[in-house]
Amino acid sequence: GAARIAEEVKNRGLEISVAVVPKTIDNDVPLLDRTFGFETAVSSAREAIDVANTEAEGFPNGLGVVKVMGRNSGFIAMHSALGSCVVDLCLVPEVDFFLDGPGGIVDHLYERIRANDKAVVVVAEGAGQKLMAAMGAAGETVTDASGNILLDDIGPWLCRQLKTRLDPRLEEASDHGDKLTLKYLDPSYSVRGIPPLTADNLYCLQLAHNAVHGAMAGMTNFLVGAINTRECYIPIPLVADKRNVIDTRHQSLWETLVFATGQPSFQREGDDAEDFDALTTASGGVVLPN
Repeated sequence: GAARIAEEVKNRGLEISVAVVPKTIDNDVPLLDRTFGFETAVSSAREAIDVANTEAEGFPNGLGVVKVMGRNSGFIAMHSALGSCVVDLCLVPEVDFFLDGPGGIVDHLYERIRANDKAVVVVAEGAGQKLMAAMGAAGETVTDASGNILLDDIGPWLCRQLKTRLDPRLEEASDHGDKLTLKYLDPSYSVRGIPPLTADNLYCLQLAHNAVHGAMAGMTNFLVGAINTRECYIPIPLVADKRNVIDTRHQSLWETLVFATGQPSFQREGDDAEDFDALTTASGGVVLPN
């Protein structure tokens, strides 16, 4: 949108500068270390995870499931899961997963619940869409007012699948016949509709100042942000039609999460880390074309 406005301004010969301060809590703007609002969203999601963990601890065979925002990029889920230190499974749009069999999430959660009497799952809203479609959960394609395809709701669907599969196994293994006690949290807009943290306020102020300085210096068709901690002016065409997603291959933060949770990696044969030209970001992302 901003690039088209800048092009039209140029075509009309108008003395107008187009400067962009990128806003998205999903942290999916390419190249940037982070976008403002992201740290606040992660902090809020972390609070929901703590609640889910407390609920899971309070019941035999407890399972807390938390769904957080993230249509195409699972940064909120990954960062909040790592920051909580209590999550046993994190599901994101960038990594396909499966339910049953060796290496599936059902076996993993069963083992965690048997060992600890509880488990916690964090799932991004865009995770598991292919699996749900393959299992018949998808209906007609529906879009919102902005043209975004409305996703199938992974949260309730995942809860049903886990409940159905874990109930008989846990009941049989339990001394008292206890089934799964599942608690589902969807913090939804409470993650993004809250006052920003001080760090986000400060970052936004710096971005706004830089945008004005760039415009007053005669620049246009640019966005402001930090790359490798340096405040930069970035031409909009450099990031247009690209997206920042979790880097799952280049000794990234995702690998740290897999080690921390002990969850299956879901890597396929042929996955490697030899793409030396990949553009990676400080928050554990990699830049991909749309």
